[in-house]
Amino acid sequence: MESMVLGTAERPGAAKSPATPPDDIGFRDSAEALRRLARFHAEEPTPALLTGLRQSPAGCGPLALDRDDALQAAALVDEVVSDLPERITRRCLAALAADFTAIHHSGELRACPTEGAWLDERVRAEAAASLQRWRIGLETDLRRPPFDRLPDDHVAVELALLATLLDRGRAADSVRFLDRHPLRWVPSFCSRIATRCREPFFAGIAILTNAHLDHLRDRLGAACNMPRPGQEEDDVRRRRWTEGRFPRACTCES
Repeated sequence: MESMVLGTAERPGAAKSPATPPDDIGFRDSAEALRRLARFHAEEPTPALLTGLRQSPAGCGPLALDRDDALQAAALVDEVVSDLPERITRRCLAALAADFTAIHHSGELRACPTEGAWLDERVRAEAAASLQRWRIGLETDLRRPPFDRLPDDHVAVELALLATLLDRGRAADSVRFLDRHPLRWVPSFCSRIATRCREPFFAGIAILTNAHLDHLRDRLGAACNMPRPGQEEDDVRRRRWTEGRFPRACTCES
């Protein structure tokens, strides 16, 4: 597996932070988008979940982003939902449920939804300890269904944690958490899902997830004066993602 060395974890809020932007900077929309995406990664598609998406399509509201990848992904998701019968039942969602199982439970797609699987064994303990530090003071939010039954490093839980940081106005900490955790593995996870899943619905969700994290990092970096570390390397990573290549290996890959 390709080596992936993580930088030393910062204790949240310990270091002197750049000036935090005012509460009305406008990250509440991003927090809501992250919460919606987290649910799609956490829960098998149900009639209630898809009915809610029909009532609030991906192409408008908090999931909408004015960038090509997000627009195309949202259109893909909304097309799937529009093709469902007027009365959505579990039977008509059988194919989606099977794909969710392949992604999140059976390992059929060789794309683990947890961070630890994307790390070298020698740094997994460090990353897990870092996540535990980030969770301090946030357990009430992160132990609510559906996140209470998921591992701490599950993609849905990390998205929910990030949304909670934004809700609490911790913009600079949100940048640090993004760089320390989701942006180190979620783009590779999403790339693999988008290119290997059977149902276009999950390809759309994966592309939307990557687009929102990428867009949020740019917004937060500008607001907090915290540019991306190794910008040139990140640009290459984003190009590789677009081309469907996998810059990082997962231990569930055979």
